Amino acid sequence: MDPKQLLNAIKNLGFKRTIEFNGEVIKLACLLREEDRRPFQASWWKGKQSYLIAADDNGYFYLRHSGGYIFRSNRDTLNEDIVAKSEGEFLSMIRLDD
Repeated sequence: MDPKQLLNAIKNLGFKRTIEFNGEVIKLACLLREEDRRPFQASWWKGKQSYLIAADDNGYFYLRHSGGYIFRSNRDTLNEDIVAKSEGEFLSMIRLDD
């Protein structure tokens, strides 16, 4: 993962923060720098090694699996939807806010 790409995405999050996923336009609320990430822990999250990298305005978490792919997790349904094959691909999905 290119650290410069992540820093640019964080810097531009105020106006460049939407992604499109499954036909839905999603606004990201935050992105975490690599050095701020820790293994994700929650009472409803068991037996999976992943790291929180982002959250959106609807309360979904975006996690990086130890295998490298990025997925969106819903704590109510426990669904995991793969969003991108890599962190670089996820960051390249971020577009200007409407």
